[in-house]
Parts: sequence; structure tokens; C-alpha cells
Amino acid sequence: MPTSSAAALRPDAFQSFRSHFPGTATRAYLDVASRSLVPASAMAVATEHIAERMEGRVDKKQYFEVVESARQRFARMIGAHPDEIAVTKNVSEGLNIMAGAIDWQPGDVVLLCSAIEHPNNVYPWRNLENQGVRVHDLPSSDGQFPMAQALDILARRGARVVSVPSTSFRPGFRTDLDALAAACEQAGALLIVDGAQSAGVMHLDVRATPIAALAVSTQKGLCALYGMGFLYVRRELAERLTPRALARFGVQISATHEADYDPGPIEYRRGALRFDLGNYNFLAAALVDDAMALLETCGGTQAIQAYTLDLGERLTTGLADCGAPVVRAAGALGSNIVSVSFPDQPAAAKALQAWLVSRQVFAAVRGSTLRFSIHAYNDADDIDQAVRATAQWLRQSR
Repeated sequence: MPTSSAAALRPDAFQSFRSHFPGTATRAYLDVASRSLVPASAMAVATEHIAERMEGRVDKKQYFEVVESARQRFARMIGAHPDEIAVTKNVSEGLNIMAGAIDWQPGDVVLLCSAIEHPNNVYPWRNLENQGVRVHDLPSSDGQFPMAQALDILARRGARVVSVPSTSFRPGFRTDLDALAAACEQAGALLIVDGAQSAGVMHLDVRATPIAALAVSTQKGLCALYGMGFLYVRRELAERLTPRALARFGVQISATHEADYDPGPIEYRRGALRFDLGNYNFLAAALVDDAMALLETCGGTQAIQAYTLDLGERLTTGLADCGAPVVRAAGALGSNIVSVSFPDQPAAAKALQAWLVSRQVFAAVRGSTLRFSIHAYNDADDIDQAVRATAQWLRQSR
């Protein structure tokens, strides 16, 4: 298989990264798009956190420092400034924060494509329909974001918001964010991105690709827990937005304690920090800070993207060669996700999944599609194991 130059520079880095994930020793875990494996160090981090609570030796100042470390690591990962990063519970909360903060006018249009998107990037926008906002749900015939149609609408009629997945929930194609960001900028639209499937795996530099906002969660490519996420909002946009919900951590006051209150006029914190609400999930913050430090040892998301795209191409070729119905589309941008689809055999995806599990290969089923998804802790042996097991099932089923 061809190996990209970025990944070839440091193969030892990926071998070392894999060694931190005990789950890779017993299975070919190809399901980061649902949730990642977590590193072995997570046990020590979590145990120490619980021990501190059990023994009454909590240093909350240190807890806040860990949160800020995690915020800074994620900011570095995407090329942002830390004050452009809010800490959230998940992607859904991040998208709802954006939907609530925009000053909507009756007749405003949101463009999206529910056919390739998780419903949690549909409902926040549908919830605005009672304010006169119109959701234009674009069709997709091939699993890709309908770029030509979106660009045509932006050029002719415009839109207030375009909301897309950076990598689609299904079947796993990347959206051309560079082309879409340029069109949105020209049309005066906000490009708001659901980064659930891409964060920590696919590369994004928000300075080079000027999106308006990006919502991510930590349980997938960031190799941590459910219940925490990040929301990037471009600083100049964030400064124009009014939070729909507000708490102490979103307000700028002179204070000596987190519980201090100032009865004077409200001054929002700079940038996206105004969207922080209440106390943080300190355990989740400690775990994702630890995991992102490990991710950094791979050489950055450019290297991780190159590595996982290589493995994805190996998987695509192997599956196609054995006759699996791999989802492909002309001009599609591949990702770390490779899907096989059985639209005429509704039970086939589940049957294949069960067979794979019996061979210690783990992937997800979404409808009639089985979805393999790759991270930096996977290697060529995982890919080959998945291909062999799929080929065996195909021969048996025939």
C-alpha cells in the first residue's frame, strides 16, 4: 500500500501511541466513530481524582488549571486561541449554544443535509422554526454533502447559517470545508461545523479554513469520556454574540473567588469564554488533557490524518477486492471511516457485525450500513484482520 510522507516520517510514533492502549492487544477495534479506546493512563488519572474526593484533599485551583490546560491543548490542535474555546458537555450543547446566541430574524435560512448528519445537528436548527427561521434540508444522493446545490443557493439567495459535519455521520466522507468556508464568507453566511467524527483524527486549522464555529465532544477522536466537549467560536464573531444562558464563569468581574458576584452592568468574558456555564466536569477534563498530550506525540493532526487515511485506503481496497459493497462516490473526500452498505438486505449489516465480533473485530452498524472507523492506535494488522473476517463472512453468506 502507498504510504503518505507525513505518516512515513514517524512510524515509531504511532507504534508507541498504540502501546498506550491495552484494548488493542485483544481486538481490532475499528469503532472510534462511536467511541474511542482510552489509554492505560486513564485508570491512574481517574483513581487519583476519586481518591482526592474520598480523602477530602481536593485542590480546586489545580482542577481549574487542568481545565485550562485541556482548553489550551484543544486550541493548539485546531490553530485557535484559548479564548476562542468554550468548555461544553458535548456536541449537542455546543450547537445549541450557537443556535441560541444568534440574533435571528424571521425568514433567515439554515442550510443542512440531514441525510448525512447526526440528528443532533438537525434538531437545534429545527427548534428555531417557531421564530420564523427556515431550515432548508438539502438532499444527498451519494452520501456526500451536496456542495454544488449549497454553493448555488449561497450565491443566488444566501443563508444565515450553513451547518455541516466535517466528516459525515454516515457514510463517513469529509466535507470540503475550504470551498464551503470561502462561499459562506462571500455570501455573509456563518459556517458552523459538527466536528464529532473528525476532532483528534482529521486535520483542521481554523486560521487557514475560516469557519465560524466548531462543536466537538471528547469521547471519540480525543480518546476520553462522554460528558465533555469543546466549542470553538471565531473571536470576532463571539464578541458579537449574546449568550442565551449565562453563569458566573461567563462574566468578567473583579473577584477573589469563583462565587463572587458584581451587581454592576454585565460584562461578558472575551471571545467564546462567555459561553462557559457552571462548574466543569473536572474528571473528564483531566482525562482528555492526558489523552491529548498523548495525541501530540504522534506529531499533530496532519500526521494522524495521513496515517489514518493510509489505513483507510488499505481497508477500502481489501474490502472491495473480496467483494464487499464498499460505499464510494465520485469525487468524495475519504476519511478515517470506511463503510459497507446492504440497502437490499436490511439484516445483513447486523449479521456481519455479529460475525466480526466473534472474530474480535469491532465496528458499528447504522441502519443498513456497517461502519469501520480508524484511529492512530490502529495498525495494518487490525485492517488485515477486518478484511479477512469480512471475506470469510461473504464466502459463508453466499
